[in-house]
Parts: sequence; C-alpha cells; structure tokens
Amino acid sequence: MDIQESYYFLRMYSIDLNTALHSIKVLRRYKRPDVQYALLRDLTVTYVRPFSGNKVDQGNKRKHMLTTKKRVPKHLLPLHKELERLRMQQFAHTDLSYYKPRAVGISFVPSGAYGMSFKGYDYAALLRKLPQIEELIRAVEKSVNAEIAVYEANPTLLNEVP
Repeated sequence: MDIQESYYFLRMYSIDLNTALHSIKVLRRYKRPDVQYALLRDLTVTYVRPFSGNKVDQGNKRKHMLTTKKRVPKHLLPLHKELERLRMQQFAHTDLSYYKPRAVGISFVPSGAYGMSFKGYDYAALLRKLPQIEELIRAVEKSVNAEIAVYEANPTLLNEVP
C-alpha cells in the first residue's frame, strides 16, 4: 500500500471516529431506550469500522485497518474488544455462535408452531459505559490525528497531494 492510500484511510478513519463522538452527544440528549439503543448500535459500528479491514480502490482484498496494539490504550482494551465483538457478531453480522438460537415446538398450537429463543445484548449495561467509550474513541482519534499531522507536516510523503 502506498503512502497516499495510508493517508487517505487515516483521514477517513478520523471522520469515522469524529462521527462516533457526535453520536455520543446525540445519545446523551435522548432518554427513550429505543432511540438510545439505535444510536448505540450506530456508534459501535462506526467506531469499529477502522479496525475491521477496508478495501482499496483496486481489488477485493482487505488491505488497510487500524491495529489495536498501536491505537488502543491498554486499560481500555477490554472495552474495545467488547465493542469489536458486538459489531462483528451482532450489529453488523448475524453470527449464530453469538446468538446461540434454540427452537422449541409449541404443543398447544394446533398448526405446529415453533418458538425461538436467542441471546440478546444488555444495552443498558453498555450505556453505563458511555464515559469509558468516549474516552476510548478520543484516545484512538488522538492517535490517528497525530499520524495525519506527521503526513501533513511533510508533504513530500504525500507526493505533494494538495
């Protein structure tokens, strides 16, 4: 991957992280759980996007992503992993290994209906972690923006990209 692509990805990641921080501001204004939970899903998907692998213009291979070790403070690593797992297994995908669904026949229904149970997520518990989530996003954003500043301080790295 060339330096210009890395720079472009970093700029896009900075926008994602800034968007996630704005979602936190909006989230704090709403008290209805249905609205809060939708915003929390959006925040999680947007925050994790830079860590999930992203395609360049040519080809379909995943080529660029932020590395956890370089960007996430150690004391916030468990929270980062929780958000990443939620995004990858529940919010952006439907992984049976997460949901662990079980179907059960309902005998008192003449048509032979089936009910299903599956694991959900405790959104209220995640909302209680909002201050730590904000700290995490700000730390990652600071790291990304610092790297952007290095590129921008040395335009020759970018082949004089305007």
